[in-house]
Amino acid sequence: MLDTFKRYSNTWVAKILMALLILSFGLFGIANVFTNLGSSSVARVGNQSISAVEFDRAYRTQLNNIARQTGRQPSPEEAVAFGIPGSVLNQLASNAALDQMVADFGVGASDEMVSEMIAQDPNFATTLGVFDRQQFTQMLRQNGYTESEYITAQAESVQRSQVIRGLMGGAMAPKTILQITNRVQNDTRTIDYFTLSNNVLDPIDAPTEEQLAAYLEENQAQYRAEAQKQIEILVLTPESLARSLEASDEELRAEYEASGDQLTSDETRNVTLWRLKDDAQAQTLVQGVAAGQSLDQILAANNFGITATPLGQVTRDEIADEAIAIAAFDGDKGLTIADAESGKVAVMVRNIVPETQLSFEEARDELVARVNAKKARDQILDKIDEIEEQRATLRPISEIAADVGLSTQTVEITQSGVGITDVADLPDDGQQRLLTAVNNAEEDALLPAVTIGGNAMAWFDLLETTPARDLALDEVRDELETAWLEDQRAEALAEKADNLVQEVKDGTPIFDVASNVGQIAQPSLPLTRRGDGSFITGNVASAAFSGGEGYADAVRMSDGTYIVFQVTNITAAEPAEIEQQNLISLSDSVADDLYQQFITARRDDLGVSINQGTLNQILALDQ
Repeated sequence: MLDTFKRYSNTWVAKILMALLILSFGLFGIANVFTNLGSSSVARVGNQSISAVEFDRAYRTQLNNIARQTGRQPSPEEAVAFGIPGSVLNQLASNAALDQMVADFGVGASDEMVSEMIAQDPNFATTLGVFDRQQFTQMLRQNGYTESEYITAQAESVQRSQVIRGLMGGAMAPKTILQITNRVQNDTRTIDYFTLSNNVLDPIDAPTEEQLAAYLEENQAQYRAEAQKQIEILVLTPESLARSLEASDEELRAEYEASGDQLTSDETRNVTLWRLKDDAQAQTLVQGVAAGQSLDQILAANNFGITATPLGQVTRDEIADEAIAIAAFDGDKGLTIADAESGKVAVMVRNIVPETQLSFEEARDELVARVNAKKARDQILDKIDEIEEQRATLRPISEIAADVGLSTQTVEITQSGVGITDVADLPDDGQQRLLTAVNNAEEDALLPAVTIGGNAMAWFDLLETTPARDLALDEVRDELETAWLEDQRAEALAEKADNLVQEVKDGTPIFDVASNVGQIAQPSLPLTRRGDGSFITGNVASAAFSGGEGYADAVRMSDGTYIVFQVTNITAAEPAEIEQQNLISLSDSVADDLYQQFITARRDDLGVSINQGTLNQILALDQ
């Protein structure tokens, strides 16, 4: 039979059938091998592929950056709504277009260039600025790179930089831009102006019930009770565990024997201060003491007009001014002159009581804290495991806490975090983590433990959920009335400002307009678009530059008042050499604009093909 197969396989009929079979596999049976990009690529620009690994790494980095800022990683749908995948793909496509140019031009990167670039990266340096290989390896692992992948990526970055510098390096801002920049920065003008505030308004009557109701309906979004969740929470930290422990007398005495010599009372000294008026008084005191006079004799012989400030028997920590503390405690008894924050101070030290070792009874509280802290550090991991085991049986956290000798607390936390600070023993850096977990918690579900710090965990049960709701009129009446009156005043003042501006535009001198409302107009200093460096701010200056000589307008300030002004003089800037730093900045902006336009056009010329199926898998949009 085999001989028969061999004989027929060499005929022209068999060869035609085999060719048709191969062609059919290629066209229909192998997942679009001729038409698709392959499952390992997300996109292709020209001949350059953007791998799924490359896209996923850049995409995850963006998500992690957002999570660090907001405390929560966006869902796949939210990421798409934010435009994150498109932004990442756009950047990678730009890099791919550059890589195509690198390949076309034959640009390379030597090992020395890449090594120097990595060695000078401050992310891999010690505090002394020296390259640390261990830190280098650790950071690569954290970001999902192998060493060879990272070196290849840096080599590609060097090659791209060479292309960019070759194309855009040395691009200078055109002379016209420099002239316009000089005018924008240095043109000046002066204005006459006055301030308009609520004191020019007539009294406004209190709102009626109908007005309040209508105002609440219009602004209901501002008057809502936040969604709120009531939880029962167990917070376990080394400190909270230590407070639940008891130290035996034997443990305390053993600790005292081991470290009792470290348990000492603070040194105290009797300190009196004289705050001197000038250096001459300080010099007189120093010379008098050096001559053998007592302080009382010196003060009696010289009419200094100063009085003593006795601090009493104090420790060093009880003296707030460091200069006075040094003068009082870094020397022996006697007089010292200190250069304190408030000036020269004479410091007299008497009755030095040195530190002494505390007795067992005197040190008991400190011994209890030390012993329990050590026990807590040794036991906390076992305690976490014990709680987790009981938590897996679906028992309420209150029962678990009672079994392990700890206590819970009940708190109410709003969606924005009001109430989170009421949770006892919760570290500051754990507040956002707990808030995220509470906001995501659902009723009748086993809620996971929340890591709130090093060796610190929290468990909670969701007791009650109160949804957000609109507040009724009676709940916000006083607040609402205040807001209504403020809005009415703001509208009246805006209308008043517009009317006064119109009077100026109609020809009434601005000084007369100001006088008619009890204000005084005044001329400004010459101001640029940034203002005059004092009262006239940038927003007023910007408005003043919106029209020519005689132009009038009113600008609302941050405190609700208005500046009513009229432009009185315009002075064009003299032609001048632009500062070197500004020239560099402008040229960099020009080069950046040129690069963005060039790389976009280059990317469009090469064409971008996207493998939507692979992209959706990475984004988890198919799940």
